[in-house]
Amino acid sequence: MRLDMASNYSSEVIKDLENAFENENNCDVIIKVGEDPDIKELRANSFILRVRCSYFERAFSNNWKEKDDDGNYIFKKKNISAEVFQLILRYLYTGIIDYNQCSKDVIVQCLVAADELGLDKLIEHIQEYLIKNEEYLHKDPVTTLEIIYLHESFQSLKDYCLEIISEEPRILFSSQKFPLIEKPIITMVLQRDDLNMEEIDIWESLLRWLFVHYLKIDQDDSTWSSDDLASVKQTIQEYIPLIRFYDISREDFYLKVYPYKDLLPQDLLNDILRYHMVPNSTPTLNFKSSRSRKSKVDSVLINYNMIKLFAKWIDKKSDSNKHNIPYQYNLLLRGTRDGFDAAKFHQLCNNKGATLVVAKVINSTQLIGGYNPLNWSNSNQYLTTNDSFLFKLDSNNLNSAKIGRVSSSYTSNAIYDHVNYGPTFGGGHDLYAQGNTTWSANNNSYTNISIPNSFTTEEYEVFQVVKKS
Repeated sequence: MRLDMASNYSSEVIKDLENAFENENNCDVIIKVGEDPDIKELRANSFILRVRCSYFERAFSNNWKEKDDDGNYIFKKKNISAEVFQLILRYLYTGIIDYNQCSKDVIVQCLVAADELGLDKLIEHIQEYLIKNEEYLHKDPVTTLEIIYLHESFQSLKDYCLEIISEEPRILFSSQKFPLIEKPIITMVLQRDDLNMEEIDIWESLLRWLFVHYLKIDQDDSTWSSDDLASVKQTIQEYIPLIRFYDISREDFYLKVYPYKDLLPQDLLNDILRYHMVPNSTPTLNFKSSRSRKSKVDSVLINYNMIKLFAKWIDKKSDSNKHNIPYQYNLLLRGTRDGFDAAKFHQLCNNKGATLVVAKVINSTQLIGGYNPLNWSNSNQYLTTNDSFLFKLDSNNLNSAKIGRVSSSYTSNAIYDHVNYGPTFGGGHDLYAQGNTTWSANNNSYTNISIPNSFTTEEYEVFQVVKKS
């Protein structure tokens, strides 16, 4: 009976507490937040604060000394804004935070304030909310990381931000703020085994950060003093174990690493030279193994962001999987390598299961293609499916990408599998590879996404799409 009553009246209790919060009933605490000239006063009830927050319970139990003439507790928090503390108070009264009314910056600052006040459940809830709402973090995980990296309680959010940066390192390394990034953040990023970046680019980025902004030394100045050299060498030592030097090609090592040989430990330098110069040699030093880059797809046309987009379309989801892409893309055919003729397409792509076709329009950044969840097999007939689709995208602007799914009334004509045709979709045909570099489109069976009626491809690739176990 108690459980039923609690369930029935919980909304009423919350409403009453919300009214108490709004009307400041029986408030005996004055909270001064912000700094001059933006100091604001908020009011609260000490009983609510004591019961709901261990920070206030400890504070008030220590015979709080500062009170006004009316006996109200005076509490000062200059480092927390009025907007953020108002959210905290509403949470303490009602257990509710309306995230829809908050910007990302305010939510992150609320998280920091919750940590200071020891509100563990709120910390967990805010982190979970931010991680589930990609739009908050994917555009700028670096700024969030700069705010939270010193807080041990935010490990889930830190890991999430680092995963985003590892997937798309340019977010950090190509940003204007990169040279000013704090040392611990650089270390956390370089420690990632899944950092999706060529090792030589990591090395050059590290040097740029160290020389130009951390040590304030001109990287291209050949007249370093002995003190400069000693300072650089000492600073770079902690980063040496984080670079996979053995994954740098001999050409890049000679041109881009060897000029800084005085910065490397002599035993490492000797072993790398031996590794590159002696046939069949292996590293002898205990350095980190190669990074497991997520975008290891053999392609000259598609990148990691496109792979995520295709996965979302294949799974018919409105939001892409944040981290774990459920498909492996195996290159079966590349036009400039294997040929554009229909016979070669069927020789290399028949009986491979689901395939993704991507063609690049000549002298443009436009990619056009389609997904066939069925086998190609020289059947000389139409194949039925409701899971196929066509797409058109600009490789420089994925936000403009368009997908055209097969219409429900034309699923029996979704795929045209003919021995004399390259990859062909729809009755009519909606996308037709003529067995050379000329492709055509005639909207019929798929949602119209304005594929040109005729175009020339300068490259095309076909990938086997395999569901990961």
